[in-house]
Amino acid sequence: MTKAVTAGSSARQSIPRASSVGQPTSVVVSLVHGLKILDMFSEADSVIGIGEMAKTLDVHRSSASRLAATLAALGYLARAGPPGRYRLGARLLQLGELAAHELDFRSVTIEELRGLVDGVGETAHAGELEGAEVISIIVVDGWHSLRMHGRVGKRAPAHCSSLGKALLSCLSDEELSALFGSMRELETRTANSVKTLHALRAELSKTRLRGYSLDDEELEEGLRCVGAPILDRFGKAVASISVSGPIARMKGTTLEQLKVDVPLVAQRIAERLAKGPAPRAD
Repeated sequence: MTKAVTAGSSARQSIPRASSVGQPTSVVVSLVHGLKILDMFSEADSVIGIGEMAKTLDVHRSSASRLAATLAALGYLARAGPPGRYRLGARLLQLGELAAHELDFRSVTIEELRGLVDGVGETAHAGELEGAEVISIIVVDGWHSLRMHGRVGKRAPAHCSSLGKALLSCLSDEELSALFGSMRELETRTANSVKTLHALRAELSKTRLRGYSLDDEELEEGLRCVGAPILDRFGKAVASISVSGPIARMKGTTLEQLKVDVPLVAQRIAERLAKGPAPRAD
């Protein structure tokens, strides 16, 4: 685990002075000053006054006062006790929780996908929906010498991939219509690609019933993939996972087992995320 930097110690040096030699001209000085104010807080210095802010920033008290008042108005600081004294605000706690959730999502998902990869040797992905495309956000390479090589950031038409179809299957009919508009014909990548919105609706209905999505050489010839959505506690899809490999190996008992394992792993990821981050060992 990456060691956290304690606020107020070495982290205080992480934001360069706006007047430093070689400082980019695009730097917004007031923003740098605001961030340096936040950087001043620590367990030992949980409440800081305008005078100390002004001295640290090397600005007039009135300037420091305006900066602190602006941060307080936005929720990043909160007034504490006598006038001119501030503590950290609730907005930072909200952002911290978001960051912690994102880190937890990645660590949990990678751990679970590695378990899938270890068992079957094929490449595993996690993806998110972005418009009518799916984008890979996590890739865990398989151990076969001949395997699919994925990359983070790769995009594909959602209706052509198991990652995408798993996510599309969680949309309502209205959301699906809004996403694809009045398209009668969809983009195709191979002869097996779903070609019409009507055919896609039928495919997504099957996906919902069986609990997994299937890409049968629809994105790339010779490639077969099994996917499933990761749902949050409200039943909304936040991401999806898949396992992809050449059709020569993705068949028979291997394919049938993945149809069971991939949805189970997606469910396990969702359950672990719902419990929240594991407690840290001090």
